[in-house]
Amino acid sequence: MLRLEDRDGVRLIGLDRAAKRNAIGVELTLAMEAELLRTRDDAAVHTVIFHGIGGHFSAGMDMKDFFDSSTRPPDLLRRARTATDHWRTHLLRELTQTIITAVQGYCFGGALPILAASHVVIAGRDARFGLPEINFGLVPGAQIVKAAMEMTTPRGIAHAALTGRPFDAERARRWGIVSEIVDGDPLHRALEIAARAAH
Repeated sequence: MLRLEDRDGVRLIGLDRAAKRNAIGVELTLAMEAELLRTRDDAAVHTVIFHGIGGHFSAGMDMKDFFDSSTRPPDLLRRARTATDHWRTHLLRELTQTIITAVQGYCFGGALPILAASHVVIAGRDARFGLPEINFGLVPGAQIVKAAMEMTTPRGIAHAALTGRPFDAERARRWGIVSEIVDGDPLHRALEIAARAAH
């Protein structure tokens, strides 16, 4: 569920659930918690790059996966929900390394706390951001709204949350969510910045 790679002090953490557009489900969230604990204490890593596998960063939280007790024990689902709160609220903020996020395709809802914890966010021209929960009769979680508001204005986030409509990379840059937009693969640009940061 995570694709990991180390390159000369740079740790790439790839969300790898391409069939679900990297929606964050039970296994992925447990893997994220474990990996952030490992990375936090790894003195050999100076930069962390988050990215998505398969053309999208993340479609957000897979709520069905977190609450479907037909295939998983209730204890595991409770553990996964606790793990999600832990890594989004605490572990991301405890990383001492430089954090860069490369965004292609969808970056919705529950993926926004990763961006809020990042020092630099590089978006591909095709990136689309949003808080789509209202389309499913839900409201965004408090952690997600808080993370979004750290990056942009309350009015901008209110608009995104109340309309449920995605917005493009250029608007995300104007709102302060994105640092830079590139025409090619944002991961390449993220790696360039990481290499400069190492010197």
